[in-house]
Amino acid sequence: MRVKICGIQNEHDLTTAVMAGADAVGFLVGQIHKSSAFILPSTANRLAKILPPYITPVIVTHLTKAEDIKEILLRADIYTVQLHGIDQEEIYKLRDILPPFAKIIIAEYTHSLKKNTRLDEIYPVIDAVTLDCFNCEPALIGQESDRKKYQWRIGAEFVSSCPKPVILSGGLAPENVEQAIKDIRPYGVDACSSLREAETSSCEQKICKEYVRNAKKAFLTL
Repeated sequence: MRVKICGIQNEHDLTTAVMAGADAVGFLVGQIHKSSAFILPSTANRLAKILPPYITPVIVTHLTKAEDIKEILLRADIYTVQLHGIDQEEIYKLRDILPPFAKIIIAEYTHSLKKNTRLDEIYPVIDAVTLDCFNCEPALIGQESDRKKYQWRIGAEFVSSCPKPVILSGGLAPENVEQAIKDIRPYGVDACSSLREAETSSCEQKICKEYVRNAKKAFLTL
C-alpha cells in the first residue's frame, strides 16, 4: 500500500508528511482551479531535494498542454506527474517528450468512467490512475456541495478491471481510509485537505500519522 500526502507547500508540511510515514508527497504546481495550495516549480524543486530516500515527489498540475507541463517538470526536476483534465492528444505528446523513466498518473472521477472511452486508448502511455470516488467533478474539490458522496462500489469495480495501478482519492481521512481500502483494494491512497489544520491550512502531525497508520493497517489485513 502506497500512501501519498498532497498539497505540500513548505518545510513544515514536508517534515510532517515524512514523519507520518508517507511514501509520496504531492506538490501542486500550475494553477487553474481555485486553490491556495499551489506553489512555484522552484519551491517544489527545493523541497524535493531535502526529501529522504524512498519517498517519491509528485507534481500535481491542472495545466493541459504538454509543453507547459514539461517545462514545470524540468524546472522542478521532478518526473512523476499527476494530470487533471488533459486531452488525450496532449497525453501522447507528453509521453513522447518526457524521458522514459518519467511516470504519468491520470486523474479520473467516478461519474465520468462510463462515458469516458479514452482510458483504454491511453493505458499504454500512462503508469497509474488516480480515482476520485467523492468529488463529482474537479470544480468541487475543496468546496462544500451536496453533490459529493462516497462511491466505493464504483471504485471497487474499476480497480478490479483496470490494468494499471489505481490510487484512491477524494474525501479520504483517518476515519474512513481503512474501510475504503478494504472495500476498494487500491494500489495506493491520496489525501490533502482532510489532513490540515483548519486555521493554518498546514499539515497536522497527529492527523497525518493516523491517516498513514490506518491505511497501512488496512493493507496488512487484506
